[in-house]
Amino acid sequence: MSSSLLNSIVAVVLLGVLPFAVQAFQQDEVTTNWPSLHFQFAIKRDAMEVHGQAEFAVLATPTVSISDGSTRVLYDTFAAFMEDEILYNYTLVDGDAYVAGSYLNGSNAVVKCMDADILPPVNAIVSALSEAKAVSSVLTSNGTVVPCLPGNSFKASVNGIDFGVCFSGSSGFKMFGTDMEIVVEYVEHHVDIQAPKLSDGVKNDCEEIALSSPVTSIAKSLLTGGSISSEVSRKLEAAFEFSLEDSCSCKSTPRPCIFIHGLGVLTEEEENLDSYDYWGNMTDHTPCCSSIKYAMLNTVNNSWTDEIQQQKVCDHILEVSDTSKGSTVSDTIIVSHSMGGLMVAGAIANGVCSLDSSTTWVSTGAPMSGSMASDYFQESCKDNTNLLMEKFVETTGFCPADDGIKSLAYEHESYSTPELDEAYEAAKKAYRANVYAAMCSNSFSGILSSYQVGFWVLGSVVSHKSRKHDGMVEFHSCAGGIPKSKFGKNYRDRFYVAKLNHYDVAFKTGDALLDKSKMPVKWFECLL
Repeated sequence: MSSSLLNSIVAVVLLGVLPFAVQAFQQDEVTTNWPSLHFQFAIKRDAMEVHGQAEFAVLATPTVSISDGSTRVLYDTFAAFMEDEILYNYTLVDGDAYVAGSYLNGSNAVVKCMDADILPPVNAIVSALSEAKAVSSVLTSNGTVVPCLPGNSFKASVNGIDFGVCFSGSSGFKMFGTDMEIVVEYVEHHVDIQAPKLSDGVKNDCEEIALSSPVTSIAKSLLTGGSISSEVSRKLEAAFEFSLEDSCSCKSTPRPCIFIHGLGVLTEEEENLDSYDYWGNMTDHTPCCSSIKYAMLNTVNNSWTDEIQQQKVCDHILEVSDTSKGSTVSDTIIVSHSMGGLMVAGAIANGVCSLDSSTTWVSTGAPMSGSMASDYFQESCKDNTNLLMEKFVETTGFCPADDGIKSLAYEHESYSTPELDEAYEAAKKAYRANVYAAMCSNSFSGILSSYQVGFWVLGSVVSHKSRKHDGMVEFHSCAGGIPKSKFGKNYRDRFYVAKLNHYDVAFKTGDALLDKSKMPVKWFECLL
């Protein structure tokens, strides 16, 4: 899907969903034994920046409960980001999460409930600190020892991602990771973080998505600045060195890379491009690409089954490698998104071109059985759905539906045809035989972005066959017959099942913070 189409979604959604009234926080002169915390994040990878920011802060205030001698804590949090003249406020209060966005021109803004894993994950960090293990030292990936006082070095794992922790007593503590560093300081005054007032017309009862976690003596010391117990100090004698994970490098042979886009592009270029904003910024994240080229094809007026379109796809792919001969693609890395995957598979199935064993095909978000979003779009063009979507499709200018979106009608459904069903089956067979790796999604929660809300709406209103989808394409369709057992939730898995929306799997928003199921860029960076 093109950015113009997605921007239209977002614009319609924002018009339909937004007023904003948030009283972010107030300072209270009353201090407690458990201080509020100031988390300062410094992101090392540009792919993980949040709203384009490599550095940002999160305020956190604890609610401590003690029952039967066991201490538990849950932090309320607040963070603010500015992007494209919109102020985004993210608040977590009593386990309920909220997002609020307001335009700087003074127009009304939205406050709505949100998923916990969208927020900077302070409570996940707190939970990890309770599982922290004492280590003799923390080593960076290049072998450098992180300076830390004896007895104050720890290893913690946040959602499976390792950090070294250096405790500095009343000054706070610092967390060292491969992709980020986090400095945590104690706030002098207690910070009262208040829940914002939800906008009219949105769900007014947020689900509790964060729970309190038990606190060990190590975690209490880190979170309050108290001294480390002698019991922990004695365990340091048997501690071990802990090294941070290395960054990924190319494990195979570097080759030219060609990116094949999906639906929604009207402009066509005969030659491959050096850059194309349909995709996210992959600079420094393609270690196996000796060069990068982007195809640009008209995928609005042409179907993926069109023979001329398939020939154009092959021509663009064959062009990037000097060793490709005739219709055989050699020494090339093909990266396809969405309908681009169907165009490649269809071309192979019809014998337009073939892949040599030296070529690697990587697919993301491919609708190998079509998409119910196509059926829904076509219904909306007929004014048979709801006012919001009918208004949306009118703004795109794509009504009546053109050949591109019609060719993505869901297999065996009313908008498909026997010929299209047959083409799907042939494409899936070619897909299974030729694709090296695939990224599919079973959740459209996605990564923080300006278009995220649009996909939340789209994923909710379209009558998908399954709840496991990226807002546009179901996991089952994307898998194309590849067994579910082959897919894993870690970015290290060759067949990657993620929690991303359809735009995220085009690498458009980089990677999420501390969530291995939302790291598409790192997946590709570490894949080959």
